[in-house]
Amino acid sequence: MAIDPDVASSESQTGARNRSLGYFMKAFDNLRHPVETTLGVYFRQCAIAMNCRQLARAGLFLAMEGRDPLTGEQLIKPHRARRINAIMMLCGHYDNSGEFAFRVGLPGKSGVGGGILCIAPGQGSLAVWSPGLTEAGTSLVGSIALEHFAYAAGWSVFDSKAG
Repeated sequence: MAIDPDVASSESQTGARNRSLGYFMKAFDNLRHPVETTLGVYFRQCAIAMNCRQLARAGLFLAMEGRDPLTGEQLIKPHRARRINAIMMLCGHYDNSGEFAFRVGLPGKSGVGGGILCIAPGQGSLAVWSPGLTEAGTSLVGSIALEHFAYAAGWSVFDSKAG
């Protein structure tokens, strides 16, 4: 894994909305560090290059109440994992979050490079990648694949077969 400098630069150059939100948060004393420093870290986080296996592995602890099932290490408290999953369900796909939640029914986070990480609580984590983003910035083909997979597995939180 490495930070892709071209993606980080692109994110920074097109980050006007993020900057405005950062300054809005700063005005209410909700940022401890300077806005540009905070955004610099965020833009680099958006530019971490990984494959699907690495991405799914990175989110696996969120499916297991904050515990890494491979090492047994409790990385975060269970209520924190639940909070992160809830945030991903509500806003992990920007303007497409409601539609993604309805269609896929799993907490997820889309990336600017076409990757999507989904969490199936108590089951595992899934990652897909496909270029071709919707206007909202979510992988079109990746979303369709996740929708079909979640339905077939009965993992959607809105599916009566889930569990």
